[in-house]
Amino acid sequence: MNKEFKIECKWLGRETGSVLDRHFYADIGLAVEDDWLTLLEDLEASTVRNHVRGCGYHLAQWFAANWWRLRWEPETNDWRQDADWRIAHGVAGAGGGYVWPNLFFASNGVSLGVASFPRTKVAAYEPVRYLNRIFARIAATEFEQKVDYFVEGVLSRMHTVGIEGDNLLNLWAEVQDERHTPTMAQYRKFEAMCGYDPDDAPDAIIAMLIDDKAQLGTNALEEVAAQGRHSTVEVLTPILALAGTKSEPTAGGFRGNMPEWTIGKKLDSEARPWQQAADLARTARKQWGLGKNPITNEQLAGLMGTNSAVFSDQIKAPTPMPIALRTRRDNRFDIYFDSSWTTTRRFAASRLLGDYLHQPDEGRLLPATNAKTSRQQFQRAFAQEFLCPFEALMEKIQTDQPKEDDIAEAAEFFNVSTWVVQTTLVNKGELDRDTLGGVA
Repeated sequence: MNKEFKIECKWLGRETGSVLDRHFYADIGLAVEDDWLTLLEDLEASTVRNHVRGCGYHLAQWFAANWWRLRWEPETNDWRQDADWRIAHGVAGAGGGYVWPNLFFASNGVSLGVASFPRTKVAAYEPVRYLNRIFARIAATEFEQKVDYFVEGVLSRMHTVGIEGDNLLNLWAEVQDERHTPTMAQYRKFEAMCGYDPDDAPDAIIAMLIDDKAQLGTNALEEVAAQGRHSTVEVLTPILALAGTKSEPTAGGFRGNMPEWTIGKKLDSEARPWQQAADLARTARKQWGLGKNPITNEQLAGLMGTNSAVFSDQIKAPTPMPIALRTRRDNRFDIYFDSSWTTTRRFAASRLLGDYLHQPDEGRLLPATNAKTSRQQFQRAFAQEFLCPFEALMEKIQTDQPKEDDIAEAAEFFNVSTWVVQTTLVNKGELDRDTLGGVA
């Protein structure tokens, strides 16, 4: 994950255009390590270079205006059709009449995905064609440092050329102040994870998230916001209702408790969330004596202190996602499923188990959302390796070219969905990543 992110800017100067165009025209290069995101072909000069010639001021203003969403908002499932998300996360939004790369940033909280998609067709009026198709990931701290340095460089040039009292100067000062004020930073983070620009979110949404009377936990509420986005109130309301239940869990819920955990395994801080999760899942299997064998419903229910009937029950809870809620008594939980499918419930239960092992003391709520955050990536990777260990899966399949029947048979053997088997194989490089049909 510790890849270097580069923003290079060499001032060129210009005789024509606006004041900003003349003073901030530059060779601008963005790269991850030695892979240039701005590698382009100059169609007029018939040359290839690593840098785009554009206005550094416009790019700095785009970073400043979208800083909170860039830093915290995850990729959405429909990002290709979501114009608002694309403007906030795509460098092309820097505008100013320049041809910027079709380049996007998406955060999972601890790191940012960087994806460059060269256009297959270039408009007749565009003087350049971008060349590199790149998918990479950089640490969030690396992104912050390099954007800070770049914007400060633009502000320094503003001072040098005598431009004062400018919009960028005020905007960046406001962002910096918010970043260093904990209450304001949390407010902006909630806004961003709900998919709003600063001050655009309805007050009711942010108030519900900040005023955590049910003590669900700030991090858990951020996960709910990332799934709910503009519909966060509708997503959170039923969860709050379940959290207010003081007796036995309502229909579709089951009381249980998380298993004892005696190995305080320290996770590799340099590893990706899915790598950490798979390592923890292998440790858990070893501690609980599960070996490489499929985990039965009885074993999984026993680990979670409940009855195996929870995996065959047909009643769905009125919650938009699987959740576990601490009852505040003897480390017991109320677990709610939003699906009646056995394999889906087993996977959800394993996600919640992994979430508990990873962060056992953070608030009452353990959510298993479909948001693309590091916490959810951890949960899914833990559940995959816990229910369907890769080594055992390969021993079962016995081929490096698994067919549809092989995947279906393995899914039945481990009592998981075919999607879990397929995803496990893709993540380990046994199938082409396009099999998932997703984006970077």
